[in-house]
Amino acid sequence: MGADIVAGLNCTEKPEKNKYCILVDLGTNAEIVLFSENRYICTSAAAGPCFEGVGIECGMNASSGAICEYNSALSYRTIENAPARGICATGLIDIIAVLLKNAICDETGYTETKKFRITGDVFISDKDIRQFQNAKAAVCAGILTLIKASGISCDNIDKVYISGGFASEMNIDNAVITGIIPKELKDKCIALRNTSLAGTIKYACEKKPLAEITDNARYEDLSQNKDFAELFIDNMLF
Repeated sequence: MGADIVAGLNCTEKPEKNKYCILVDLGTNAEIVLFSENRYICTSAAAGPCFEGVGIECGMNASSGAICEYNSALSYRTIENAPARGICATGLIDIIAVLLKNAICDETGYTETKKFRITGDVFISDKDIRQFQNAKAAVCAGILTLIKASGISCDNIDKVYISGGFASEMNIDNAVITGIIPKELKDKCIALRNTSLAGTIKYACEKKPLAEITDNARYEDLSQNKDFAELFIDNMLF
């Protein structure tokens, strides 16, 4: 946990008294903070690089030609509307959601075919699905672990802020279907853009000390948390 998540908290609205919010900064490491008016519990879940296109056979970053939105072979969108040449994070989430909705992929991640063609030479493989399962299980389990460590439930959460390079373009419904976000929090999610940058700009302009955040933050080490290990395994399934 570092300056990026502190900056994110600097530009995120505080919850009202006796309420809680969550900030999830998605990336190779999903940095997660559960916070109240003056209390912060944070952790980092190793989501792996699949959200950045690494480890996915046709994966790529969010650049020209990346499939960024997918509904079917006849209904998808690429960045800059260029010919499809790969899949970025938002497209990957949509594609797996479609496979689940159409029972092409079951709850274990199993598919009858090793590869599912998206369009042209772009496809998703069973290995890609497994990579995604590891990433989404880490993020979801990290969120649920912080909630449990705080002695509260999903009902006590007021808002869930999702930030990161692709968060503002992410389909929240599909993020829930694929298991990145717990379904109990679906209607509480708010997608934000780059909160690290926004929080840094705010600090540069206001020069308001951030000791209130850093002095009241506690780190939860997931590698030493038995609940996380169990929740990770439970959330491997779709």
